[in-house]
Amino acid sequence: MLTLAKDVCHFTYNRISRCSGIAQYTLARYLKDIFSKLHKVIVLSRNDIELRYRKVSEAVFEKRFKSALDEFSQWVRFSDKMEFFYHLETLTDNYKTLLRYSFEGYRDPQQENMLKSLSASLLSLADELLQSMREPLMPYHHSERSALLKYFGEDTSAVASRIEEIFLNREVDQLVGDKGDKSAEFSPIPPVMLDQIFKLIWLAERTRDHHMSLARRINRSEHILWYEKSLIVSAITLSLLNYFDPQKMILLIEFAEAREKQVCQRALVGLILGLIKYDHRISNHPELTEKLKSISLDPEMRKDIELILFQFLMARETEKITREFEEEVLPDMKKMMPRMEDKLQLGDQEEETDMEDKNPGWKGLVDEVPGLFEKIEKFSKMQMEGGDVFMSTFQMLKRFDFFNRMCNWFIPFHRQNPETGMLFPEQEGLNRRLYDSLEHAFYICNSDKYSFVLNFQAIPAQQRNLIVTNFEAELAQMKDMATEEQMLDQSLSDNAIIIQYIQDLYRFFKIFPNRGEFEDMFRRKISFDGLYFYRTFFQKESFTVKLAEFYFEKGHYYEAIELYEFLSRQGSPKGEFYEKTAYSYQKLGRYKKAIEHYKKAELFDSDRLWILKKLGWCFLKVKDFQNAMDYFSDALKIQPDDQTLLAQLAQCHLNLRDYENALQIYSRLLFYSPGNLRYLRPAAYCQFTTGKLTAAVESYQEILGSGSTAGVYDLMNAGHVHLCKSDRKKALEFYKRSLDTAELSETEFMTAFDEDIPHLLHYGILPDEIPLIKDFLLFQADKS
Repeated sequence: MLTLAKDVCHFTYNRISRCSGIAQYTLARYLKDIFSKLHKVIVLSRNDIELRYRKVSEAVFEKRFKSALDEFSQWVRFSDKMEFFYHLETLTDNYKTLLRYSFEGYRDPQQENMLKSLSASLLSLADELLQSMREPLMPYHHSERSALLKYFGEDTSAVASRIEEIFLNREVDQLVGDKGDKSAEFSPIPPVMLDQIFKLIWLAERTRDHHMSLARRINRSEHILWYEKSLIVSAITLSLLNYFDPQKMILLIEFAEAREKQVCQRALVGLILGLIKYDHRISNHPELTEKLKSISLDPEMRKDIELILFQFLMARETEKITREFEEEVLPDMKKMMPRMEDKLQLGDQEEETDMEDKNPGWKGLVDEVPGLFEKIEKFSKMQMEGGDVFMSTFQMLKRFDFFNRMCNWFIPFHRQNPETGMLFPEQEGLNRRLYDSLEHAFYICNSDKYSFVLNFQAIPAQQRNLIVTNFEAELAQMKDMATEEQMLDQSLSDNAIIIQYIQDLYRFFKIFPNRGEFEDMFRRKISFDGLYFYRTFFQKESFTVKLAEFYFEKGHYYEAIELYEFLSRQGSPKGEFYEKTAYSYQKLGRYKKAIEHYKKAELFDSDRLWILKKLGWCFLKVKDFQNAMDYFSDALKIQPDDQTLLAQLAQCHLNLRDYENALQIYSRLLFYSPGNLRYLRPAAYCQFTTGKLTAAVESYQEILGSGSTAGVYDLMNAGHVHLCKSDRKKALEFYKRSLDTAELSETEFMTAFDEDIPHLLHYGILPDEIPLIKDFLLFQADKS
């Protein structure tokens, strides 16, 4: 009923919108009041709003414009802003006109551009509707916007002028006070004001001309400090992720083109995140695509963009790294701690004379915990490669008041920050050493550095110097490792800036208290082969191979398959691509697809033995035992003594009911490996099926006496053997023990028993006797 009432309002509004004068104004105001009251009754959930937005967007991306308009028409009924209906009607009329001309045979050379414009307009209208309906359901966004509107007002032009005035005052002060001395230090903008500016930019939706002018002036200005520009760039990035606007992407490109260190790298990271999120929309904006084409021709830009893409994937491994560290390293280190205190006499500080006398004890301690050194070395290597190994350490240190300001999750680490500044005025030397070490600690992100500094204040004074000394030693060791890996001077490199900034972003999306109101970009699925911006501007085979290798080595086989198949379609395919595609399919259990690609890999001059083994294994998994046997036989011609191959070949014979040949191979394997149950069990069964009952009795005695837990099938098969040897008492004993294991239900037990009936009949057990034996066993099971 409510929906019907709203439809009536929509219909009436569409009619009066064509009227003019006082009648239109009066009726429109009246309907808007009714409409707002109805809206309060019908409110969609945030999930439903976003679902409807996705339906409209997907229809546009697939060029199903009629469906998109219909979906939008259904969705817009839940809005209380009547202007959306007018815009929707306009877009619908325009599209109908285009269709009519097209159907009548008129070929407009601008038709493609008109469709791109329609796509952009419809998506933009959907953005506005999404924002207007979703934000009231997002308390943090809503409260921050309300506070800013109350303080700055609604005039966006006036707000831009106010921000410009804040920065302009610094220029005037310099000209008046320092007579234009560019070397004079600028006074920092107060943190509260900086946070407000950050949020104003973040919450901006459409970029107006005065916004563009202000951002460009900030970009060019020598009077705005690098870390302030970095915050501006981060705010633009969040604004872009919150609300699509190609002008925001263009601004980020311009900040990157200015090549100011720290700022440039952050701008490129923000640009890439925006391109990943809005990839389907890029081609609708010619000015943006021209800008992307331009930076794609810059070798340095391409290099940084490749690093960003790769590091973005590396950041997605953080949860896995954290889990491995907590499960593999920390438990072993805890085991080591009690012995460390004893061996290093940490409880008796008076006897300490020379620290070097105690160093040999460390090696003994690590050696006493097997594998600990290798594990620590593994995580150190991850750290050098950009892996985020400190997330678990610092995630609990984000509860300081410092992090209550949203902008402080993004501010670069610098010693001039008034909120951290001079920690201990009475210890100036200690302050300098601490900041020197942290500024050069390329392996710790900015957010974690602030956590370290803030937590450092709580450390007792007598321990501070020791901690800084240890920190300096660790930094020196990391520098030595960097030199060995040809990664010199990382604290000043683009790589370190990019890695640290992406880790800052990761912490914001994962730990920020109101993170639920932000889309976590690190959970977004990325298919590089399907990304328009990557394929069009940045795809290069060598880098795509690197991405595929990353996915492959990390066990992300779906993504690896996508990229290897993409590479195989481009240019000349390589055997390695088919091999790794096949292996990925195999790991996913898609054995038929694996076989298809292993056969393609066979055509190349590659490791034939490895491919033969894999093909045999995949055919074995799909129960094509004849083909599996053929491939294993071919592999054995190259490697005749391979026990794994022999066992797999024997398994094929066994499944093909070729028990004699299977037994020959298992006997050979038992010669190499006596008593091995992996070979003894199938050998005993083959002895039973081929009439070698005495040998079978001996084999089952060895199996059941081996000390391993007797399996249900071992006991059942031993019962079969004794039944066929007419030792029914012994057979009953084994059958009862088999039933008592409770590994199988009675039904499952009898199904397995039935499978062996042909062999029992072969040994002279009468067909009429079989049901009686089964019922007798069931009665025995009831008694037990």
